[in-house]
Formats: sequence, C-alpha cells, structure tokens
Amino acid sequence: MYLNILKKDLKRKRAMNVILLVFIILASMFVSSGVNNIISVTTALDSYFDMADVPDYLAVTMNKDSAENMTEILENASAIDELRIEEIAYMSQSNVMLDGKPLNASSGYQVLQSDRDIAMNYFLEDETILKSVPKGKVYASYFVVKNTELKVGDKITVKIGDISREFTFAGSFKDAVFGSENVNMTRFILNAEDFDEYMSDEAVKNMYGGKICCIHTNDLDKTLSQISDISGSFIFADDREMIKFGYIFDMIVTGIILVVSIILIAVSFVVLRFAITFTLSEEFREIGVMKAIGIRDIKIRGLYLIKYAALAVIGSAVGLALSFPFGEILMGVSSQSVIISSQNTVFINVVCTILVVAVILLFCLGCTGGVSKMTPIDAVRNGQTGERFRKKSIMSLGRSKLCAAAFLAANDIVSSPKRYGIITLTFFLCLSLLIILSNTVSSLKSGKMLKYFDLADCHIFADTGDDAMNFFTEDGHEKLEKYLEEVEQTLAENGMPAECMQEFGLFVNLKHGEYESRPLALHGTGTTMDMYSYIEGSPLQNSGEIALTPLAAKELRVNIGDTVIMSDMTGEREYIVTAIYQTMVNQGVAARFYSGEDINYIQCAIVQNMQIKFTDDPDDKEINRRIEKLGEIYPEFSSIKTAGEWAKETTGVADAMDAVKKMSAVLTVILAALITVLMERSFIAKEQGEIALMKAIGVRNGKIYAYHTLRFAFVGIAAVIIGEIFAMPLTHLCIDPLFKMMGLELGVDYVTTPIEIYLVFPLVILVTTTAGAFLTSLYTRKIKSSDTANIE
Repeated sequence: MYLNILKKDLKRKRAMNVILLVFIILASMFVSSGVNNIISVTTALDSYFDMADVPDYLAVTMNKDSAENMTEILENASAIDELRIEEIAYMSQSNVMLDGKPLNASSGYQVLQSDRDIAMNYFLEDETILKSVPKGKVYASYFVVKNTELKVGDKITVKIGDISREFTFAGSFKDAVFGSENVNMTRFILNAEDFDEYMSDEAVKNMYGGKICCIHTNDLDKTLSQISDISGSFIFADDREMIKFGYIFDMIVTGIILVVSIILIAVSFVVLRFAITFTLSEEFREIGVMKAIGIRDIKIRGLYLIKYAALAVIGSAVGLALSFPFGEILMGVSSQSVIISSQNTVFINVVCTILVVAVILLFCLGCTGGVSKMTPIDAVRNGQTGERFRKKSIMSLGRSKLCAAAFLAANDIVSSPKRYGIITLTFFLCLSLLIILSNTVSSLKSGKMLKYFDLADCHIFADTGDDAMNFFTEDGHEKLEKYLEEVEQTLAENGMPAECMQEFGLFVNLKHGEYESRPLALHGTGTTMDMYSYIEGSPLQNSGEIALTPLAAKELRVNIGDTVIMSDMTGEREYIVTAIYQTMVNQGVAARFYSGEDINYIQCAIVQNMQIKFTDDPDDKEINRRIEKLGEIYPEFSSIKTAGEWAKETTGVADAMDAVKKMSAVLTVILAALITVLMERSFIAKEQGEIALMKAIGVRNGKIYAYHTLRFAFVGIAAVIIGEIFAMPLTHLCIDPLFKMMGLELGVDYVTTPIEIYLVFPLVILVTTTAGAFLTSLYTRKIKSSDTANIE
C-alpha cells in the first residue's frame, strides 16, 4: 500500500519532487565533500610533515652573525637525536633573472642550496622525492611556477656577488617548511658542484651564506636549554607546531568553503521544511479522511516519511557520487601547497551520506508533527476550523493606493508572514553568502590590510634587491636613513613628492619574571610611531619603550606599564610596555621598537620592501603612471607593486577566495531559481480555486502573472534590505574566527566593494527570483474558470 501511495504521489507532484531531490543532492554533496575536505586538510599537515621528515626544531642562521662555535654546540648537545644542516646562500629577487628581468617569485627571501645538503624530503610534481639535481639544472619551490611565467626548460640566471651562472629550469617541488606563500621564502636547489662555485668565494660565503639547522629530538625543552647560548644567533627558530602556522592562510580558504557548505545546507533544509509543511496544509482532506476512518497519527506520518526516505536515499546516493569529483575541485582550490592523502575519502563520504539520510528523516519526522493537530472536521471545512478572532490582514483594499496586482501580492505576504518569512530567509542566506565572500576577498586584496601586517599606510612597495642586503650591518639603521633620504630627494626632483620607509625585523627574547616569549620585533626607519595602529595605550615616544601584541603580552603576563627584559646579541635591556596592538606577523606574537631605538641590524632576520607614500595623494591612475616612471629611474628595483597588490601576494589566497566567490555566485543563481520555481508551483497548486475564480470574474492572465511575480519581487526586496543591514555583522561572525587564528584578536575592519554589495549581488537575487516567478506563473494559463468546482 505504502509503495502504491508513494508512486502516485511522486507522479502527481513531479516538479516539486524533482526540485526537492536536487536540494537533497546538493546537501549530500556539500556535506560529504565539505567534511572530507575539512578532515583531509586539517589532518594533512601532520601526515605531510611526517612524509617530509620535518624536524622537531628548525633554526636558520646567517654566517655573518653566527656564533663561532655554533656547529660544535649543536653537535655536542646530548638531547639532540639527529642534526642535519643545509648550507644555503641568501638572495633577493634581483639575483634570479629570467629573460634579463628579475623572476619576482615572491616578495621575501630567496635561498640557494645544493642537493648534497638536503635535510628533508622535497616532493616533485609527481609526488616523488627529489634526490639529486643534474649539473647545470635547477629546481624551485612550487609557487615560483604559480606566480611567474617560468616553464620547464627555460633558462634562468643566478648572480651572487661577482659570480653569475645560467641554469635550465628542471621543475618545481613542494617544501613542507617553507612551502606556504605566507612564509615568503623561496628555495632554489642546484647540483652540489654548481653550488660550490658560489660558495668558493669567501666574500659571498661570509656575506650571503647561512645555515638551516634541522634538529630531531624527543626532549625539546632540554634541547633548547642546551643550545641557549647560541639561540641569539638564530634569525629564525621555531618548533614543528609553530611551523604549521605558516599554512594558516591556506587553511582560511578551507574555512571559507566550510562556511559556504553550512549556508547552502541550511538553505536546503529550510526549503525541505517548507515543502513538508506546505504539503501537509495542502493535503488536509486526505489526512482528515484517514483520521476519520481510524488511522493513527504515526501511520499517517509514516506515509510521508516513506516518500522523503525514498527521496533522501536517491538524492544522497547521487550526491555521494558527485561528492568525489566536487571534493577534488574543492581540494584543488583550498590547498595547493600541501600533499594531501585521500585514502579515507570513500569511507568518510559514505558515513557523511548515511548521516545526511538520517538527519533528513529526523528532520522530516519533526516537520510532520503538524499531522497530530489536524482533525476529521478539517476535511469537511476545506482545512479551516471556521474560527478566527482577528482580521486576516492589516491591509485594507479601500484605503490602499496600490494597483490590484500589487495589493494582492502585498496582502498575501502580510497575511502569511511565516510562509513568506521562510522564503525571505532563504534568499537572505543566499545574498549573505555572496556579501561575506565579497567582503573577505576585497579585504585580502586591499592596501587597508597593511596595518594588520604591522606596517604603515603607503601607496607603493618597491623591492630594492641587493641594496637591502647592505643594511644588515651594525650601522645599517644609519645607512638606511641616508638611503631613504636620497630616494625621497630623487622622487621629489621627478615630481613625485613622497615619504620613504622600510621595516626590519629580528627575533628577540623577552622576559618578565619567570615568563618568556620570543616575538618578532619590528623596527621602522622613516616612520613615526603615530603611523601604526594600536588597540590600547599610546604610541611609543622614546627609546626604552616597546609595543606588544595581545598574544606576546599574554605569554609574558604583562600589561601596559610593566617592564620586560629584552636580550639580543648586544646584551640585555629593559623596556616599558606602553602600547598593545594586533598583527598577523609571526602568528600574532610580535613586538615593535621605537623608530629612534638603536638596533644592531646585523641580527635582523626580516626586511620588508621599501614603502613609498606620496604626499600629494595621487589617484590610482596616477599611482600606476608613477610606478612605470619609478621603474625607469631605478631599474635595479626587482619589483614595484601597489599596496593592494602587495597584500594580495603576501596573503596568497585572494585568488583562491575569488574562485570560491564565483563558484558560490553560480550556485546562488541556481538555488534562487530552484527555490522560486518550487515555491511558485506550490502556490499555484494550492491556489488553483482562487485563480479559477479570478478568471471567472474577468481578471486577465497578465494581471495574474503580475500578482504572482510581485509576491516574489517584494520578498526579494525585503531579503536584499535585510541582507544589506546584516552584511557586516555576519561577515564578522563568520570570518573573524579565521583571522583570530592568525593573531588578530579583535578581527578585521573589512573593505567593501560597493558595486558588488549594493548593485550586482542584489540584482542577481532580484532578477533571478522575479524571472523565475514570472516564468513559472505562466503555468496558470492551464487553469480554467471551471476549475473553481475542482476539489482536487
């Protein structure tokens, strides 16, 4: 009996059932692929690090400021189980040339090393391990190919000091330690003989040389205490867990995809609830008759559960099949720098699909609870009890200035707020998804992000190439001041008045009582302290003052006014904490010195590109013109970028986020169209008698089309208004937790794109819903005036 009833119902409501099936397929596909994606990516780093043999502790040094007995101390530390050292040479973008121009693979360090000193596993494009490099060839980090036009077989020139050699590019590899673009360190691996040619020059070895020390140990705390005497020589040092944070920007894309999946799943279940409650209200006669002949509520609900169970099983099976290719697409977008094992994909997807079926059935069971409220008398009274103690609507036709179609549409909405509220909610969720993604992408591409990288506002970033290496000296601060003044003078002479500034950073040890922290401390030259953003306290005014991030202050258990002890290669000094600020630098564990502080730049680990801020406030077109002119004046600059381009390159995920946004826009159009068609077909089926009566009294088809279309137009307008009001709060709610993982305790001031937010996306929702409602309303042509007597 159940199967016969099911078969007839599926045929009778074919359009509605097909649309419901599509939503179940989408829900299953997103749940299966989304959950699998999250599990794979979040667990991938551990397995990837194991595959790559990433050390328990990694320290990077420069030969020019390393302790003389550093290698001896490391080799004699009893807590170290295994020590591997990679000899490297530091380079800037101008040291690597393609077709006579800097390669511009990234804005950070470039390091050269040999295949003899490989201390970890580097994976080629076919995921095999790089063992050796033929003489005359070179391999590079994978994002070199991604960010440049470099192809296998191309000739590149590597010049360090007075030594210049040409190599054939042999391919790219994935590097677990420096493989994220957020780290901004690019490796080039040569044959040992080729590398030795560069290091045979003592000047090159002493000035540009360095080491990457890979330490494997089962007792990290003991190891750190045994090598504490040389820790001040490390320009960078972190344990395995902190190295993982270098992939935090790669993880943000995964988080965004999870948000997209949750919103689309919510839309699917809202539509499912609407369909069930609407079906129950439409089939009052059948339910009333079944109750009249003694069929119990649970049996009646079972009829509907069998139908939705069939749809859930079929839809989930199709969704399961689609989840595999869809998951591959998501995985390709969410993480390109990590090797991800997919051995449990089938099991996870099947489990998720079973859960989807179970959740749908439980959801349907709850939604069919309305059956118990219906009585046999409903079948007699056309689904009404006959009791109403209030007006059906607050609107009055006599006092309304709306035309008939507009009045009927508005009256339906205010008369059934719950029904149309559900439709508004679905359109609101679709629009909110697009706005959230737009705000996030716009922010990641904006120069407004500079303050979250602990940088002053500017118009242009210029990579000065080898010139930056000249300031890693004891008097580097003074040399840099003179250099920036010369650049400012040259720019002024060429009609481009500007302020030039540059940031250098070093890792320092801070102590407060028994608590310690090792933040990255930045020191700006050419800046004033009021150029930076603070969340507490006041800008630094004197030497001996320091600003800390909330995470660094938490590690030290200090507040504004407390004193910390800083130790570096020059000794120990006391600093007063006068300000708290937030940054994504070093995963939020950072500090800032007063710009006039005497810092020995030989111990610096990081240098940012030179920043240029034009004082005459030019527009974007003029800035681009000046970039071209600046390249002519300073051909030695390896790259010149706008602030927005620099932010986009540094985060490295803006393009991936943009791809997710475009995919979501397409899905939103499809979902909005399906929702509109489903709702309108449901309304037509329920209102067949009313439509027939309208035709009987002479209402033309055009008026009926307008009436049905305007209902969705009004609902769409309401959804757009609510969406615009809650756009920014929802963006903070969904995206702030992702930025907090990167150290931004207070979230981000998001940048909006007005054309997208206030024009394009609202039009997408309104046009899709209005067009869908109009085209579906054409089905009312089949209803005749004689259908007023039809009891079906």
